[in-house]
Amino acid sequence: MLVDTNGMIVFKGHPANRPDLEKDFDTLLAGGTISGAGCEAVAGGDDEAAAGGQELDSTTVMSEIDAFKEVAKEL
Repeated sequence: MLVDTNGMIVFKGHPANRPDLEKDFDTLLAGGTISGAGCEAVAGGDDEAAAGGQELDSTTVMSEIDAFKEVAKEL
């Protein structure tokens, strides 16, 4: 994933699919936008929709990861 300076996910995919990843970093750090495969907008068009309709914070995310680690042991 690539994230812009506003915290928005602007690319999902393998970095090898980007023709010039270094240029993408420079563009995003300068506040610009990138385009191409993997940069399509998320259905719904906002972070809340992308997060399944809920706001997320780092504490919640880390708790979910820790809970998954316990379940994963059994898999």
